[in-house]
Amino acid sequence: MKLPSLPLVVLDTETTGFVPRVHRVIEFASAEVRDGKVATEYEQLFHHAGVPPTVEVLTRIRTADLKGKPAFADELKTVLKHLPDDALLVGQNIPFDIGMLKGEGLDLSERPYIDTSMLSSLVFPELQSYSLGYLSTVLDLNHNPPHRALGDVRATTELLGKCWERLMELPKDLRDLADAIMARAPKGYRMLFEALPAPTAKKEPKWLSLSKAREKSSAVSSHLTIPAPSPSPGLIDEPLDPLHLQSVIEGALKDTSTRHWIAVKGLRPVLQRLPDALLKNIRVLYPPHSLIDVDAVQRFAKQEAYTADEATLALKLAWYEPSRRDEFPMHGSEEAVWNGKLSCTAASKAYLDQFKELPNVVLLDHRELLEFLQEPEHPGAKSMGIAAGSHPERSEGRPAAHVIIDDASMLEDTATKAFGWFCAIDDVRAAAQGNPLMTKFVDTLQLWIEKVRQFQDIRYLAHSDLSSQDTKGLRTILDEVLTSQKWPEQLLQHLGDLQRILQVENLPHRIAWIEQKPNGGQLLQSVPERIGLLLGENLFKRFPTTLLIPQGAAEMLPEILPPKAHMGVRAGESTGEPVARPYDHAMIHISFDAQPNLDEILKNPPPGKTVILLPGKGAIEEQYVKYTEALEAKGVTLICQGLNGGMGRMQAEFLAAKAPALWLVTPWMFEGTDLPEGTVDHLVLKSLPFDHPNHPILGRRSLYYANAFSDYSLPRTLHRLFRLLRAYARIKTKDGDARVLDDRIQTKGYGKTVRGYLEQFSDIAAAVPGRGNDANEAKDAKELKTEVKAKTPKKKSVAKDQLSMF
Repeated sequence: MKLPSLPLVVLDTETTGFVPRVHRVIEFASAEVRDGKVATEYEQLFHHAGVPPTVEVLTRIRTADLKGKPAFADELKTVLKHLPDDALLVGQNIPFDIGMLKGEGLDLSERPYIDTSMLSSLVFPELQSYSLGYLSTVLDLNHNPPHRALGDVRATTELLGKCWERLMELPKDLRDLADAIMARAPKGYRMLFEALPAPTAKKEPKWLSLSKAREKSSAVSSHLTIPAPSPSPGLIDEPLDPLHLQSVIEGALKDTSTRHWIAVKGLRPVLQRLPDALLKNIRVLYPPHSLIDVDAVQRFAKQEAYTADEATLALKLAWYEPSRRDEFPMHGSEEAVWNGKLSCTAASKAYLDQFKELPNVVLLDHRELLEFLQEPEHPGAKSMGIAAGSHPERSEGRPAAHVIIDDASMLEDTATKAFGWFCAIDDVRAAAQGNPLMTKFVDTLQLWIEKVRQFQDIRYLAHSDLSSQDTKGLRTILDEVLTSQKWPEQLLQHLGDLQRILQVENLPHRIAWIEQKPNGGQLLQSVPERIGLLLGENLFKRFPTTLLIPQGAAEMLPEILPPKAHMGVRAGESTGEPVARPYDHAMIHISFDAQPNLDEILKNPPPGKTVILLPGKGAIEEQYVKYTEALEAKGVTLICQGLNGGMGRMQAEFLAAKAPALWLVTPWMFEGTDLPEGTVDHLVLKSLPFDHPNHPILGRRSLYYANAFSDYSLPRTLHRLFRLLRAYARIKTKDGDARVLDDRIQTKGYGKTVRGYLEQFSDIAAAVPGRGNDANEAKDAKELKTEVKAKTPKKKSVAKDQLSMF
């Protein structure tokens, strides 16, 4: 293992949580490196009276283990002896450790440091995650003892060595770029790069290449019938088949009578599934936030000094020369810098150039389409034939545009975002770096947020909040800041939404709130109370529109279409073409047996890899505490949402794990999974994925329905079940099966409806039971609300997990 010749201290902590001074450091470990070799190691436990159960399992440090151990304050001098002043501090996500140690009275914030998580994202672009657990697996790092601070220190030390070896592979031209950028970085990064020996490599290292081969696929084309503009768009049944969208695109390419605008939910994963040959014949319109603004990059390059996140991001931009967000390995807090300083806005040239010389098929994101339809002067709106104050023009009797909405069951949620206003405080603060005036305003804004939210994770803004003297004063300061100088478009976009959110006149018929994220980030948001009328005015009445809807759910599109009036012309009906049905290979073996139950599955996991869908993070933590150690003893990997990082990290660790492996995740998170085909053998659904009855947005919308349960809640649940099965169909093995454990399938009136709906996707022949009557469903809805209310912990913000959908 090669290490820098610098004096280093690699450190790590184990803690009871994530908030300094609220949570405590219960273990500290370090390794001192001199002349490229580990000289000494140190580890120490600290007294704490009550270690949370999840932390006990995660760290294997029990409360009993800490009995009789010194308090951190009593051991402070000893800890400092293992942190010599001349040493460069090194750690995996070390800003977290520095923050937690400061909470214990040890302030290292002025010491130079290196974050190996960010460093590995620089030189291992081919990896899917930069968590220490995943890196230890794929890079074969020494991570012993597992779960403990000293094991993390040893793994981090070896990771630093592997990063160092890759840095030494850089040829002179790339080293020169790195040296020029890191000369403006914080001291720790300057020290590291200055310590690199003179470059000897002549060629660019292979690891700098990010190109990946794409699998080719084929599909049978679907015939498209273009409906007239109407409040009732045309409908196409969407099967589980992963190639269905491809067939729709191929069908659109054959129809040159108009331009087809195909809007999808989640552009990036869709592009990964489509073959290159097809993409060459269409135009992909990327949203502004995924494109880089050249002018912004030039301003960024001229900065006299960089923060650590800015420095690593600047070096990636120099090395990889990306034009889009997905063309290089962005990581951690670099995201806020990208959003606040570098990404395109709707006025950026790189974004607007996409709309020139459009072909007859355009692929874009739901939200992007709906956002620019609100702006008549936007080139996208003009390309669709919209002139300010008018409906789209028609050429020789043909419509100027035909809109196809893929995954229309998600249209309510994406339209809620498209017609909403959002201000991410982390992004604004990143944009304010280097500007004292804007930094002072962000500090004032955060003080206002803390005063209003009163420690609540989700705090809904009322008329009294927005009409208070504090808010009036904040609006005045914001107005003065905005007119004081010219600000970058990226920042103005956030602050413009903030202005609208803070205006009390905008509150009627909208829902506004402050949200505190688990990672410490804060958001201010405002969305429409209803979106059906907005969709009608902006989309359905303007353009011939075809919706790709979950198979068998044509009569259940609440909020998207008017009740009892949404059965538009089905694709193909006017020409006798059949409605698309599922392909045989997309059918799933679905069972509804209550046995084996969840406990039995976790005690004796089936062969292969299993995804278990649980209703919330609390349920996941319960199983994590109960089964992790026993499963580990059997050689079974258990990955849990909320305890194994975000989606990218969980997917990477699940892929890297040897079978048997279990992944516990909520249905809402699993909908967005993007694993390779053939990854998962079993899907288990513990509970039907109903929205929480007290969800503030959905709860308010449900008031507009005569029977909120059967007309709104149940259809949304059926749509979600379809999306879960579709996500599973894309990633399952050939014989992959699914199991529904919820006994309400058997005991409730609506259970017949749910089972009948699911069985159309199952390769198990079964009669489809009839739909329950309204009286039973009303009773079931009342019972469901009672069940959820009984399970809802007191003094916690409801619907925190689900709110992220909007």
